[in-house]
Amino acid sequence: METKDLAKNLKELRTTRGMSQEYLADESRVSLRTIQRIENNESEPTGETIKRIAIALDVELTELIGSNSMKETSDLKATIIFLKKQLSKTNEKSEIKTFEKFIGILQKLKEKDLSTEQREGIENYLQYLELEKIPSFSNEIFKHKLTKFRKYLKNKLRFVPKNYYMTWTASFGLSFAVAFGVQKNIDYSIKTGVILVALLIIGIGIILDMRMKRQKRTFSF
Repeated sequence: METKDLAKNLKELRTTRGMSQEYLADESRVSLRTIQRIENNESEPTGETIKRIAIALDVELTELIGSNSMKETSDLKATIIFLKKQLSKTNEKSEIKTFEKFIGILQKLKEKDLSTEQREGIENYLQYLELEKIPSFSNEIFKHKLTKFRKYLKNKLRFVPKNYYMTWTASFGLSFAVAFGVQKNIDYSIKTGVILVALLIIGIGIILDMRMKRQKRTFSF
């Protein structure tokens, strides 16, 4: 197993996640001395040791032993950790609200059964936002980044809220049907036809929502 980049990656991943060597040792059930020797590039650990460390860090083995170093917002997990750190540093209600909204969206995405293409697109866009480069607490900048991220999910990945089309068509169709229904000078057959059209519109909305669900494009944000 290639481990020449292990020392560098381990230190970067551990630091990114805010873990001390002692904490990582406890979480991975690997001795503190072993962690220290790996980071100092003084030993070549066994596959089982690397696996335990990867699990404790919540990363894939390839992330730990590969040559690509981690950035603070390189993936969903790392970005959540980064934003939680920012949240812990502020007492401003507006900033707390912004961070909690951002973290909430990312948590839902992390738990969602995303396709490989969707996940890669999201993580590439998080890197593009460069949240870690915001020089200091600025709620307006983070709010702007959050707005851009929501637009990306909606416009580029085509995510829609659950039952979005059914809600929209039901609102339009029922309003349309009621408007005709209250008219006394309209023939009953016309009213019946209008109601059937309204039901058809709602049915189309339901079909579209089912299609979004099959394509894994339903998401509440």
